[in-house]
Amino acid sequence: MGAGAQSRREDDLYVGVDIGGTFTDCAVIDAGGRIETGKTLTTPADFSIGFFTSIADAGQRMGLSLAELLSRTKRLAHGTTVGTNALVTRSGARVGLLATKGHTDALRIMDNTGRVTGAGVEETLDYAKSTLPEQLVRREDVRGIVERVDFEGRVVVELDRAQAEQAIRELVDGGVEAIAICLLWSFANPAHELEVARIAAEVAPGLFVCTSHEVAPQIGDYPRAAATVFNAYIGPLMETYVTRLAATAAARGYRHPIVFGTVSGGLAGLDVVRRLPIRTLQSGPVAGAVATRILGQRMGEPNALATDMGGTTLDVGVIADGQESRTGSAVFERHQLHLRMVDIQSIGAGGGSIAWVDELTGVLRVGPRSAGSEPGPACFGRGGIEPTVTDADLVLGVLNPRGLLGGRLPLDRARAEAAIKGVADKIGLDVQQCAAGIVEIVDASMEDLVRRITGQQGLDPREFALMGYGGGGAVHASLYGRDLGVHSLIVPLGNVASVWSAVGVAAGELGQTFERPVFLRAPFDAEQVAAVVEELEQEARTALERDGVERADVLIRRTAELRYGLQVFEVETPVPAGELRSAEAMERIAANFDAVYEQSFGAGTGYREAGTILTVLRVQAYVPGPAVNLTRRLPDPYEEAVGPAEYRSVYWYELGGETPTPIYEGDTLQSSMTMVGPAIVEFPFTSAVVRPGQSAVLDEHGNLILRLDAAGVLAPVSAARSDTTRQEVRS
Repeated sequence: MGAGAQSRREDDLYVGVDIGGTFTDCAVIDAGGRIETGKTLTTPADFSIGFFTSIADAGQRMGLSLAELLSRTKRLAHGTTVGTNALVTRSGARVGLLATKGHTDALRIMDNTGRVTGAGVEETLDYAKSTLPEQLVRREDVRGIVERVDFEGRVVVELDRAQAEQAIRELVDGGVEAIAICLLWSFANPAHELEVARIAAEVAPGLFVCTSHEVAPQIGDYPRAAATVFNAYIGPLMETYVTRLAATAAARGYRHPIVFGTVSGGLAGLDVVRRLPIRTLQSGPVAGAVATRILGQRMGEPNALATDMGGTTLDVGVIADGQESRTGSAVFERHQLHLRMVDIQSIGAGGGSIAWVDELTGVLRVGPRSAGSEPGPACFGRGGIEPTVTDADLVLGVLNPRGLLGGRLPLDRARAEAAIKGVADKIGLDVQQCAAGIVEIVDASMEDLVRRITGQQGLDPREFALMGYGGGGAVHASLYGRDLGVHSLIVPLGNVASVWSAVGVAAGELGQTFERPVFLRAPFDAEQVAAVVEELEQEARTALERDGVERADVLIRRTAELRYGLQVFEVETPVPAGELRSAEAMERIAANFDAVYEQSFGAGTGYREAGTILTVLRVQAYVPGPAVNLTRRLPDPYEEAVGPAEYRSVYWYELGGETPTPIYEGDTLQSSMTMVGPAIVEFPFTSAVVRPGQSAVLDEHGNLILRLDAAGVLAPVSAARSDTTRQEVRS
């Protein structure tokens, strides 16, 4: 989007920013659906610096200053890792927990699963050496409150207001910085939690306080308490961050409310994020899955694997039948939380993952520890001395020494070799062999994660398209995708792939979701179902209006959680639109459940004879995101086909050593142009690696499609512009 092509209409831009562990990414979508990108190093000391720098970088490519770009922005959306970073680094608030008297140890009992939840395979198998996860609440900061509500919401024991006030004063005097309130069955009747929250506001005005009936209104004392505590732990930090960010954006020219990515795949306003910051955890990777679903629909690929390799982690999500896979619970820092979210699983396998030798076994390992952006990989020249995956890619010749960020971050091969040599000497390999080993190990870890997340859902990865994005996705996905048996790898929109999660943030829906636990057996009470849904719809519409949305623009989506009798887990099921006060509407809900169940678990698996139980009604009010063109501008088709820009010696373990390899400039490739591996396609922010036995073609939208199976390699038909290799290109 050059400056000359820009219209000068006001408020015609949608901007998404995703902050990762190493890089901060920006995507700008204009009124025509075209995308411009920006990228910079993440700034952990003050994340907002990288936030605005990435926007300025995109603006520079558009011929706009930061102030001009922000003044034309209709919606500024942010996928943030501030909360996640606080959890990982244990830099959150000191939390006080108020629970029903006699039930104050739910967090420590952990449903008796604490030693295995989120633990690695080795620790799970060696139970005697396993450990409990670190608690976010000190035992002395937990207080029992005299009160009791039963499962039907009836008050059995009245709240002892004086005792609750005394407990709060003790916690505040003891130095707590936030209070989490989790009382039994509060989601059935929140009156006592609301009263305790009012007391806390009177005793300590300004203290961050959250209640379990708002954070996680679901049955299950431990995961509900854990979610509430996590929310309180990151609450003060997130409240300060988002408030300051919104003020800074306004001071720099942005004239609308800022919104934030959430774990559900949508966007939430400032007020929601201040109260419920837990909803921002994993918002960046979730947004990447959203963008993958949008592109998959455009390309006729309803089944896709979303794999995002950044500087710190690999994040994987599954899109099946055009929908992101979702879960009602999540594991963070080895605690299980009630948190409804797009199902994203992660491992510490990114460009900054550090290679090391296990002193006990002498085995080479990679990750999960990462060099991040500070100091970063050794080749960044910013003080890092430990070898990373990025250092290995550089030593192998896969990455261009000219550097990352379009050349703004040059890479020092000598530093990378020195870092890897320290590990290579310990295991008796030369530097290149060790670098190849590092890549194989990290790619095997990524393959295992993809295989595990698909296997858990009874899915075969060979039946899915693989989308590789993030700064390192296109570099490594051709290897782990091949070993998975996947036939094709899609690098979305070439260079845009490196900021793909930011695209998902920019294109997301602004929405609010409300739910209510119920317990109904079929045939369902139509009057009760209709009354609850109508109340939830009113709450959801009102919440969006507080975010500045006109009521006429709001759309409604209804779902319910159902299961068969004696089953433990529910399945989310669509609830039909329109009037619900009829037996026919109730039968449609039950029939929808039968259909969704059999679609998930196989024909004939439904068993209505066991009885059908409805446990949750859910309503989402939302406003669709901008239309995204998802087409990259390609060179004039009448221009002469462009061959390799250069040849570089690259080490390919499949070929047993180095070989001259053609390097293509991705932004100069024409539609239908095919490259036969080994080859590398370089974009300003990422590179796509076409391994030996593979081929790549640019489709008409600008997506780079790699055929990973040997049968898909196209025979070369025209000689490239160099005689130093027999690699060929055709267009």
